[in-house]
Amino acid sequence: MPRVSEIPFAQVDPELQAVMREYDKELGGSEFVQVFAHAPEVFKSFINFYFPLVTTTRGSVDMKLTELARLKVAEKNECNL
Repeated sequence: MPRVSEIPFAQVDPELQAVMREYDKELGGSEFVQVFAHAPEVFKSFINFYFPLVTTTRGSVDMKLTELARLKVAEKNECNL
């Protein structure tokens, strides 16, 4: 059972809805943003920091491959949801 509920998509801040659509294209899923939507301004600040960093430093590694690597590292380190 989740400890923090997801906010329904229709109630998510419009800027974050746009981010979710982008994540859907890049990663194939964006449901986790609905959890962060409880604090939209904080998540927007993170996005403003993280997106430029990722786009300038990731080079030619596909975003899906990057996310799969993150998930595998989490699995190897026995990180549980």
